[in-house]
Amino acid sequence: MKAAVIGDSVTLNEVKGAMPAVGSFAALRMTLLPMLAALLPVSIRPAHAQLDYGRSFTVTAGPAKVGLGDSVTLRFRLTPNDRDLLTDTLPRPVDDLPAGVRILSVDRLVRGADRVFTGTAVIALYRPGKRALPVFGLPWVQVVTGHRGVVTHDPIEIEVASTLPAGNPALRDIREPDAPRGFGALWVGLGAAAAVALAWLATRRRVKPTAPEPEPVTPPQSPPPPDPYTAAVARLEAIEAQHWAVRGDVARHYEALADVLRDYLEAAHGVPARERTTTELLWALPPRLAEAGVRRRIHEVLADADLVKFARRRPPPDEAASYTGRARDLLERWHRAGPVAEELDAIR
Repeated sequence: MKAAVIGDSVTLNEVKGAMPAVGSFAALRMTLLPMLAALLPVSIRPAHAQLDYGRSFTVTAGPAKVGLGDSVTLRFRLTPNDRDLLTDTLPRPVDDLPAGVRILSVDRLVRGADRVFTGTAVIALYRPGKRALPVFGLPWVQVVTGHRGVVTHDPIEIEVASTLPAGNPALRDIREPDAPRGFGALWVGLGAAAAVALAWLATRRRVKPTAPEPEPVTPPQSPPPPDPYTAAVARLEAIEAQHWAVRGDVARHYEALADVLRDYLEAAHGVPARERTTTELLWALPPRLAEAGVRRRIHEVLADADLVKFARRRPPPDEAASYTGRARDLLERWHRAGPVAEELDAIR
């Protein structure tokens, strides 16, 4: 049988002439299936072998072997898909931390000129042996389709050496050295002479008058720090006095006001607003801070600051002045909501 090309017709007689003699249907099937698979067009082969999403998230740990309690540096490298948009650049563990693992610091990923995001994290390990490191993830969203997900890296392990050798060796007693013979009388004489010298010095010591003890001086007490609301109002007044928008620095004006609002939520209500985007913050606010139409006001104020910061929008000075009043009104509404309460937010 001559070599077949995709699309050529092959008769059964030609196939029989090209294959060896077989004695059963099973042997015939094992012989025909590879030949028929080679003649299949490429378009009807399994599609999953041709998919490539172009998304890669890897992590390397160093050093490869550490001692108990030593720090380990994790280096992240993320190559996103062309249609992906990261909603947060701070890697977070996707599961609970393994026993004996503590996170010391995590840096936000920074995008390089090659569109690759890189960053580091430092952890400490307090259990000997081979230990699995925590798996970190980053949330992403596709702008066109709206699909969301979390990209994670493969789990890795590291060797942690114990501080003592294996086998738990027993401790040995330390024996004092024996005194050399013939020196006992000498030591006794030296001891008697030292006692006589100390007695003579005691008789010649003059009694010095005791000085009166100084009275304890109470250090001046510093005034207590201002409450979060008073501090936030003072920052708003200082920003308004700078007149950045009139001098052409509108972005600084909007960014400073947004930072005041986010810092107040953390200090007064325990909401980690600095670490979250505007959308995440809206879902994380407890109901008492986002009721009666306040949620829409929060979205408008923070979204305007995001447009100025990220989309390079430059509103006129009069609009920037009204933005100060909107930020002050939102701060007063939060202040009237009352002190922080034990509530669970939507995102932990």
